Amino acid sequence: MVPFPIVGLKFLRSPFTGVPTGDTGFGIRPAVRVLDERSFGAGDPLFGLNKVGLAVELGVEVDYTDTWFRFFAEARQGFGGHSGQILDLGVDGILRPTERLKLAAGPRLSFASAKYMNTYFGVTPAESLASGLAAYRPGGGFRGAGLGGTATWDIDRNWFVRADATWTRLSDDAAASPIVRAAGSRDQFTVGLGAAYRFGVNWR
Repeated sequence: MVPFPIVGLKFLRSPFTGVPTGDTGFGIRPAVRVLDERSFGAGDPLFGLNKVGLAVELGVEVDYTDTWFRFFAEARQGFGGHSGQILDLGVDGILRPTERLKLAAGPRLSFASAKYMNTYFGVTPAESLASGLAAYRPGGGFRGAGLGGTATWDIDRNWFVRADATWTRLSDDAAASPIVRAAGSRDQFTVGLGAAYRFGVNWR
C-alpha cells in the first residue's frame, strides 16, 4: 500500500465556448504511480533475476468529462527502478445512482517503452544463465488492455471519498515473457482508496 495525493485541476470555463464548466469539461492533473522493488530469494522460481529497485512514475493526465462519459490520456516517466515511459488511455461511462454517489467504469489500453518492458519482462543473457529462464528482450509498444472503475462519494460540498480498481490483461511482448510464463500472471490488479478536499478559485 502506497499513499499518494489526489490532486486535479479543472478549467473554470471551457477554452472553446467560455461557458462555466463545473464538474465537466477539460481537466489536467498530476499522474503518480509507485512500483515496489522486485527481488527473489533462493528457492524462488525467478531466483537469479536482477533486483529492480523501487520506481516512481511521474507524469500528467488530461481528460474530458461530460455528463455521462469521460475519456483520458495519462503519460508517465519512470524514475529509480526503471527509466521507461508509460501511456494509458481510457473511456468511462458515468452513472449517478444518488446525488452523492458517482460511478465511472470502462475499458483501458496501456502502452510502454522498450526500457520499461525490458526492466520488468526482459531476461538478459547473464540472468538466463543464473535463473535458467530463456534470454528475452521485449520491444516497446502495446502492454495490455483491461477495465477500470472509480466510485466517488461526496461527504459534503468539499470533502469526498474515492475508491479505484483496475484490471489489466498483459498482451504481446509482455505476455510472452519467460518471467510471466514461469511464475507470473497475465492478469494484473490494482486498487486504491482515498479522501480529498475539493475547492475552487475565481480569477477576474
